[in-house]
Amino acid sequence: MFHCKFLHAVMKNRAFLLFRYGANYMTMSSRSVHYCIRGSIKCWDFHENSCQSFHIRHCASEAALTNMKERVTINYEIQIEETTDKIYEYYRSCNIMIVSSGKERIKDYVQHLINLKLKIKDIEQLMLTSPKILITEDTCTLTKQLREYGFSPKQLVHILRKFPDILDMNFETFLKNLEIFRNIGFSDDVLMALVVSDPTILLLEQEYVIHRVDELKKMFLSKSVLQLIVKSPLVLTEDINMIHLKYEYVSHRMGATPGQVIRSNLFSHSMDYIKCRHQFLTRAGLYKKITKDTGEIGKNPSLREMLDTSDEIFAKKHGKMTVAEYQTFVKIFEKEMSAEEVD
Repeated sequence: MFHCKFLHAVMKNRAFLLFRYGANYMTMSSRSVHYCIRGSIKCWDFHENSCQSFHIRHCASEAALTNMKERVTINYEIQIEETTDKIYEYYRSCNIMIVSSGKERIKDYVQHLINLKLKIKDIEQLMLTSPKILITEDTCTLTKQLREYGFSPKQLVHILRKFPDILDMNFETFLKNLEIFRNIGFSDDVLMALVVSDPTILLLEQEYVIHRVDELKKMFLSKSVLQLIVKSPLVLTEDINMIHLKYEYVSHRMGATPGQVIRSNLFSHSMDYIKCRHQFLTRAGLYKKITKDTGEIGKNPSLREMLDTSDEIFAKKHGKMTVAEYQTFVKIFEKEMSAEEVD
């Protein structure tokens, strides 16, 4: 509850330990424990009498701290009850079957996730957006196993939010699917980050993953393929022809290097988005394709600067225009693309 910032021990006739909690202090003697709630201590060397005097003026008793803890516990229990009621009423309004099990089931699941160190606000949001958490019988078992495996509460929330269907998977299958990616070179830490980024990769078959990695190695170095997958897990599932189209466009039309591709989130963006950003700068005279044959020094923004920035930063910093002007161009370009598709 408190954050200890300072520890000081004074050895006199009796030992006093002084802990500083920001503006709060806790002093412990061999006879009693006192929790200081205000004041500023500049001298650490107290005689027994002056220390007792200090306690009388500035300290709350141990009983007061106990009362405070009890109040916190009561408030927390009230939060759990309020969260349970809110989830129950929401499910009832949507005619979701889980209400037939009553509030106790919801409360038990809320308490279980709290025990796994998830925040109440995250638990509430998860349950309101994904009834599967309450419907699936093995939710408690799998979520506990995922925490024990090493996923933090925050990571677990991300996984459940992005891919609640993971709850249909038993832990043995989860470990087996992780092994597929470990075998192609991912370390445990990187693999866990990859799962948090895109939990749906756990649905991929081993033969498919190996085949896709081999295809990517035809375009990039082996070590770069692993970096690419971590940065853009979509390369594992997107149509391979679209991946080739994106790569060919930025390399042949824009002159981007393989290194720029790896450092950017190219494969996380749509083809239309990539073309739009490129054409905006080209038509404004702010982007020029640089090749080895020209011998020119490229002054173009990097691929990452072009694709992985907000509209506002992109328009102002790289397009030298307002975000409104860029957004107008986007609408015009979309019409152009639609017309080309018709033709």
